Amino acid sequence: MATIIEALLAAIDHHQSGRLVEAATLYGRILEADPEQPDAAQFLGVLQAQTGRPADGARLLRRALALRPDSAGGHSNLAGARQTMGDAAGAEAGYARALRLDPLLADAHASRAAALRDLNRVPEAARSAQRALALLPASADALVNLAETALAGRRGEEAGRAARRAAALAPGSPAAWMMLGSACAAQKRWDEAEAAYRAALDLAPGYGAAWGNLGSLLAGQGRFDEALAAFATAEERGFSGPSLWSARGNARLAMARPVEALADFDRVLQARPGDAGMRWNRGFARLLAGDCEGGWPEFDWRRHDARAEPPWRRFAQPTWTGGDLAGRTILLYAEQGLGDTLQFVRYVPLVAERGARVVLEVQRPLMSVLSGLPGVERLIARGDPLPDFDLECPLMSLPRAFGTRLDDVPATVPYLRPDPQRAAVWGERMAGGQGLRVGLVWAGNPRFPGDALRSPRLAGLRTVLEVPGVRFYGLQKGPGREDLERVPMPSTFTDLGPDIADFADTAAIMSNLDLVISSCTGPAHLAGALGVPVWVVLPLSPDWRWLLGREDSPWYPTARLFRQTRVGDWAEVAGRVADALRTAAPETSPFRISG
Repeated sequence: MATIIEALLAAIDHHQSGRLVEAATLYGRILEADPEQPDAAQFLGVLQAQTGRPADGARLLRRALALRPDSAGGHSNLAGARQTMGDAAGAEAGYARALRLDPLLADAHASRAAALRDLNRVPEAARSAQRALALLPASADALVNLAETALAGRRGEEAGRAARRAAALAPGSPAAWMMLGSACAAQKRWDEAEAAYRAALDLAPGYGAAWGNLGSLLAGQGRFDEALAAFATAEERGFSGPSLWSARGNARLAMARPVEALADFDRVLQARPGDAGMRWNRGFARLLAGDCEGGWPEFDWRRHDARAEPPWRRFAQPTWTGGDLAGRTILLYAEQGLGDTLQFVRYVPLVAERGARVVLEVQRPLMSVLSGLPGVERLIARGDPLPDFDLECPLMSLPRAFGTRLDDVPATVPYLRPDPQRAAVWGERMAGGQGLRVGLVWAGNPRFPGDALRSPRLAGLRTVLEVPGVRFYGLQKGPGREDLERVPMPSTFTDLGPDIADFADTAAIMSNLDLVISSCTGPAHLAGALGVPVWVVLPLSPDWRWLLGREDSPWYPTARLFRQTRVGDWAEVAGRVADALRTAAPETSPFRISG
């Protein structure tokens, strides 16, 4: 017996010192000598789970628990193996069982927080991590879980504080550094995030999850070759599964490679068929590739994504998916950005033509410009009380209800019209002078996750302002206007932004312009809806509605698209826009421009 105890102590020392091969060998020899030695079975099970064999580890841990069923640590270790295998529900139940046996087991509280987070029980996860810290204030593991729980709750600064404490307490912990990287990434502190991920990899070059996170970060910065290399390294180091496939799929989408992205998303859905967010991603990829028939049903999964913020709305009334509407009242409502609403209100008259009474709910800033939309019986600002209705449908689900394909998009323009009195007032103000009248928009909503890539900002379009024979009018409102303080503007530029009260003003101004040049944001959709010639500058991987590899848009007949050929390179795009503008400048006909 003394020999087995000595061997067990030696194996534990090897295990704790990172000499895993030696530890596994000794644990195995102990079990050969005494198959019912519970500590050897438990520790070998933990080691196997730690080294990428969680199923083998779980079998040994169950064997250890059969020998010692009241071991809180044993139940906690088995839960950890289940968590590694992706069984968050089984892991949470195991941790709960361990804590009933020993409520003071800090590690179980800390690990249970991660399982609760995976189950989207974020408030409980936070309480579990806090309980672990109350029991063991110097627990780096608890701090890492607290940071990850804060990230799940979109509290980036709190996550950063917890992760920094973890890294300070355990500077040799790769998990702490990786979590710090994720916290910094959530706060858009890209350089710090990359440094933290690389610190984790310096400590553990085989840390596949850190390679995967680094790949996602690099892809978001447009460093695609490095990103794909990081993903490949992650798989080489044994880290493969839904989280990696999802990250790589999103990176491939950012590279404008939707077919390859679909292959990764399909692998995720084979493992997690009910993942609504991944089905939404797959819908995005299909639509970007031009596959409307396959894309619309997948895109509708967005309404089932429990992680969406804000949460999707739920109504007792059924959702209209097509069919007879005669004599029924339907609520059509905006759900995402202003541009989305402006694009898809084109379907409202078509719904009314089917005999429905249409209640249209939109964002308050769009009330004025949509007040004359045909087919609307009642227009309501979001947040105001709703009348009774029989059916509901979000605006972005109408293409599916109508079975829209690329060759039959309802694209008759204009489907919105400016207020004639406002148009006359702005016309008088803009009268006089020679040359084309061109409106300019250079930035979108910074809260949109991809805005940094899609918005050229004023500096990115500065070359366009040098084209002679053109009068430029700034239409930028809100974020982005600060660019005017940084970029020298020519005398041919007039800033109208401060005097634009709402979208109805913007529509009135656009009716007096020959052309609008815009990034992918609301005014681009407004110009297209008004039938005004609009040139849209797009990032390498655009939003799905702009498709790939074409200069026109099936949604807007008067649109011309100018795409990046390299991520982040707006100078080349602006050069092509300027060349096209020089060609158009001698002619003031909008038909000349739109062609």
